[in-house]
Amino acid sequence: GIVSDGLDNRDITMKPDGKELYFCVSNKGFVFATILYVRLLDDIWTKPEVASFAQDPRYIYFEPCISHDGSRMLFLSNMPKDPASADPADEDIWCVDRIGHGWSEPYNIGPPVNTPDQEYFPSLTKDNTLYFTRSVRGEPGSTIYRSKYINGTYKEPEKLPEQVNCGQDRFNAFVAADESFVIVPAVFPEKTIGGCDYYVVFRNEDDTWNEPVNLGDKINSRTGQEWSPYVTPDG
Repeated sequence: GIVSDGLDNRDITMKPDGKELYFCVSNKGFVFATILYVRLLDDIWTKPEVASFAQDPRYIYFEPCISHDGSRMLFLSNMPKDPASADPADEDIWCVDRIGHGWSEPYNIGPPVNTPDQEYFPSLTKDNTLYFTRSVRGEPGSTIYRSKYINGTYKEPEKLPEQVNCGQDRFNAFVAADESFVIVPAVFPEKTIGGCDYYVVFRNEDDTWNEPVNLGDKINSRTGQEWSPYVTPDG
């Protein structure tokens, strides 16, 4: 009754201690889409409020991901990169830094992760390796990439192999904190439960990947579509 409010709700992330929860609401067609949060105070969840960095209705804010140390949050937005412009831009991954109990002003994480195409659904490992989805205009489907975070900088993204980029289409991959697996929403017409299902893909110590495994009908629904997986910090 707090998160499921009658709008489209998806894309959850939380602080490492589990006491601050962020989620997204939108209407049909994403004309309006923003990030809300609630806090657990004295064992009671507060009423949802719009995140400080997600309050301009001209733009969309979606798909938040808090780092495992709680110091940063990545998210999707179409805010303009040029402060002089007011027009919505292409979808990029943005960031805010934790300041006290709040967040800094948002900033675009820039290239090589962000391009003139669409980048979205950030997911972070404990060492801040970034998994994200890229959609190239004019090309069918989406592709999952990985970018290492070295000395405070994201490196050139690498396209992940076919075990991760599986099925006819795939997107919005959630990566485990230790990078031991990803959960991928993917379309497999020959073995799907509900159109788009969650698949788990386990990673080996030599950085190879196993074949995707459908998470089954306890998770995947026959009438819905599974789009944005999340595992809590305590697993």
